[in-house]
Amino acid sequence: MKPLSINHNPHHLAHQHGLTLVEVMIAITISLILLVGVMQIFTGSRQTYRVQDNMARLQENGRFAISFLTKDLRMAGYTGCASKSTTINNIASSTTASFTGGGIAGFEYTALPVALAATNTLTPSDVRAGTDIITIKGAAPSGATLSGNMTAVNANVQLLTASVASMFSAGDILFISDCGNADIFAATNVSSGSGTTTIAHSSAMNTSNNLSRPYRTDAEIMRMESSAYYIGTDAANNNAPTLYRRRLVGTAMVTEPLVEGVENMQILYGEDTDADFTVTPSVPGDGAANRYLPATTVGDMRRVVSVRMNLLLRTAEDNLANLPQVYNFNGASVPATDRRLRRVFSTTIKVRNKGL
Repeated sequence: MKPLSINHNPHHLAHQHGLTLVEVMIAITISLILLVGVMQIFTGSRQTYRVQDNMARLQENGRFAISFLTKDLRMAGYTGCASKSTTINNIASSTTASFTGGGIAGFEYTALPVALAATNTLTPSDVRAGTDIITIKGAAPSGATLSGNMTAVNANVQLLTASVASMFSAGDILFISDCGNADIFAATNVSSGSGTTTIAHSSAMNTSNNLSRPYRTDAEIMRMESSAYYIGTDAANNNAPTLYRRRLVGTAMVTEPLVEGVENMQILYGEDTDADFTVTPSVPGDGAANRYLPATTVGDMRRVVSVRMNLLLRTAEDNLANLPQVYNFNGASVPATDRRLRRVFSTTIKVRNKGL
């Protein structure tokens, strides 16, 4: 008998060759739901990363800005061992601004323009509107001492070793200081030989050719440092608000962008009202701030014993917050016009030295 073929089996079920439209639509719907979930997780993670990364940079920038200002302010008015004395003879080059007065000076935006040197002025176009400016000056410790006693007030200054020659250059504004007195002068020539460094100061660059006294081996030579801190706009960085410093290099002021994202700087000066420098002998006061005032109402910067600094920083990227935020700065609530994040950094810095 002939065997039956499977193809002839009337009970055989036909093989499935595709999906129905309903099945396809269900599969697509499930895939879309999963895809939306994955995209939401990705978008949320990316936004979280952006916020955390920008906040980390903002915190870092805030610490850097406070560090720069604190370091310079603590050295304001430093003149070596003579920091506690009362006599400083300023015979600096006429090409630079006078360095007498206090180790610090403060200015409101409305006080601009401000002369930083005879040939350098800070103007309203340099400074972000409504922000404060502070100038700081003092001597930079060097460890350079005289090789012998000076024989006359107009003698060249000779230093103990030739290795310090690289510290100083012709045109530098320098201090010579001992525990009783200090002079500021312009170096007209710096030369080395026979284990010594010779600094000449007898020149028409100075308003006087003579120091106030012939200094002895206990005197130290230091470079004059003068810096101005302010908030400007960095055209090379998408016009980001930036903390700037202009500092004295020789007889020129060099502009340096320091920290980006600094939108505002407001400064109050702690005044020791017990001090009085208008009488002889002067009254130093007790060194404690009795009140904090803006620069325009401080009568004598030599009475300032501390500085209260408020900095407002913003993130580099926009669209980090869901809505424009309202932030508190300098005692006022300010609504933002963008969706950046902002933080306020505040510190109070003790001014250690009496001043120049």
